[in-house]
Order: sequence, then structure tokens, then C-alpha cells
Amino acid sequence: MSGGGDPGMRQTVVRGVWSWSRWQPDRNLDFNGFFIETDDGNLVVDPVEPDEETLASLRERGIAAVLITNRDHERASAAVAAATGAVTIASALDAPLLAAPVQRTVVPGDVVHGWTVIGLDGFKTAGEIALYDRSRAAALVGDALWGTPAGALTLMPDAKLADPVRAMLSARALRALWIDHLLVGDGACVFGNAHAAIGAMIDARDGLLAARINADELDPRRTSSDFAPYTAAVAEVGRLLGAKKLGYALGVLRRGDHYAPMHWHTREEELFVVLRGTPTLRTPHGTFALRPHDIVAFPTGAHGAHRLWNEADEDALVLMIANTDRGDVCYYPDSRKVLVESTGTLVRSEPELDYFEGET
Repeated sequence: MSGGGDPGMRQTVVRGVWSWSRWQPDRNLDFNGFFIETDDGNLVVDPVEPDEETLASLRERGIAAVLITNRDHERASAAVAAATGAVTIASALDAPLLAAPVQRTVVPGDVVHGWTVIGLDGFKTAGEIALYDRSRAAALVGDALWGTPAGALTLMPDAKLADPVRAMLSARALRALWIDHLLVGDGACVFGNAHAAIGAMIDARDGLLAARINADELDPRRTSSDFAPYTAAVAEVGRLLGAKKLGYALGVLRRGDHYAPMHWHTREEELFVVLRGTPTLRTPHGTFALRPHDIVAFPTGAHGAHRLWNEADEDALVLMIANTDRGDVCYYPDSRKVLVESTGTLVRSEPELDYFEGET
């Protein structure tokens, strides 16, 4: 196939992700397509026209699906799908706007080959989506954000957006993600500091208060890894608003939901504010019924241990606040577990070992 650009695919720093590009002289940036290895079959996203070497590589590796992030990123999707036998996927809202038919439609919250679909609002089309894989610390956008200048991010020109302010506020959903890397369909991908780059783009915008959100605008979710009865729904708030030293989350506990096992921290002090409902709180000092507008502190150390659940019919809504400290260690006294947060190491607290245990 003809056209400029680097031949073949380039491996990125993101595990299992390759890209190939086509230079756009009128925009002074690359258009990028992505190939992603997954356990559920390989995925291609927003493919630009591949050269013969790239197409041969795609055929050899095998592709299960081609995903299109928005109406204007159909690009070479139909040709790549036809050449590889892949199915085509698009958002339910944008699928009717595409030139070629799709075999599957998705909505925000769906999972596609291990990547969670993120909905974006106020952009060119109502069905603009992004992808997120926490295990790879990465997200992928089509042209919602442009990687320009290299190492930074830019929202596309206001004239191209349905609602520029709403689009910028919607971009906060990307800042709320636990990512180091942002793969972009237009421009240079951001590797290593994507969270900071997204925040810098949002903070540079005048005319909106990006550090504000109402509780009724949040979408607390349960996760597939929830283990009964620890099934409370949680919305990340601090990262979404750009907090740097404090963490905020909004928890919703239905009847029978527990937020977390009994635990306490060595460096992170917590504060709960009951906004609605009558949840139950267990501490080393006893078990207590809480009520709306209760404010409860959990200092560091064993005396700050706590466990929260809801026995009432009414949902409980609780704002949870804590300082964030990568050096924190969390203790779970009921199960004698210790979590080292910086490494994710989870071990038993007993029996204690001698410093030279196992050494020779």
C-alpha cells in the first residue's frame, strides 16, 4: 500500500502494544494505529493504512478484532478487518455513522479484550470512547486528545468540538485513571507521565472550575474483583479533580455491603463524612451506628482501625478522605495481613522473623 510513514510496527514501552504511523504534513504530526496482544485474541485500534510489511505482520500475528474510537477514525479499519478476518467494534452511538458495518457495539464500562471502555462527552461525536487497562498502566484515545507538542497533550480546536467546556471536563475521566502511559491516535504518545500531562492540559484551560464536581455527577462502580461482602461501589474523586496530596473517594453502600476489611494505616490518616444513610462502624472501641453529617477520624496506628458496612435498607453515601503516602503500610488485624502499598506486597504479619532468618 502506498503512502508515507515508517515501515513496519514499532514496539512501545507499554507491555504487548505496537504502533505504526502515517505522517500528516498538513497537521505536522503522525496518525497512529495500534496492535495490542491480549489473552482474548489480538486487538487493533484505529488502524491507519498499513504498508505491506505491517499488513503481513498483522496477518501473521492474527487479529481477533478491530476497534474504532470515533466516527472520524474509521481509517483503514474495513481493509484491515477484511485482510485478517477480524470483527469490527465501535461504540453503540457512533456505529451507525460509520461507512462499513460493525459486528459488535460497546458502551462505557464494557470490556474489550481486557481493556475497559471509557465514555467521553462533548467531543466531535456522542460516541467518542477511550480504552483503559490498569494492568498495563495505560489508556488509549483516538483524537480526543492530540499528542502535540511531543511530551504534552492538547485538546482539539474548539471549532471541532460539540461542547469545548464539557469536553475538557470529560477529559478528567482520563486523569482519574491509574495510568503512566497515554496512547494517542494523533501525535506523539505520552510515556511515563501521562497523568501529569493530562492534568497540565486541563489546568491550562480558563473559563471552567475543573477542581469541582457534584456528588450527583459521579458514577460509583463495583468491580469484577469484588469479594462478598466487600461490594461497596466507589467513585474516584481525588485524581479526577487533580488532587496531589489528598485522596478522596465517594462510597455507596447498599444493604449488606461492606467497604473494606478491618484495617489501619501507618502513614495515611483517614476521615469519613456520612452524607446519607446510617452505616455501621466497627473500631477497637466498639461498634457504632452512624448518621448523616457524622464526621469520623481514623488516625494512623492500631487505635485508628476501622470497618464500615450498611445494615439499613437505605443506601449509605460516604465521602472518604486521606492523605496519600507511598510509604504507607496497611495492617489487617482480623486476618493478620500486612500490605506494603509501594510494592503491592501482601503477607502475614506473623510469625515475625529474625533479621538473619534464612541468611548464610
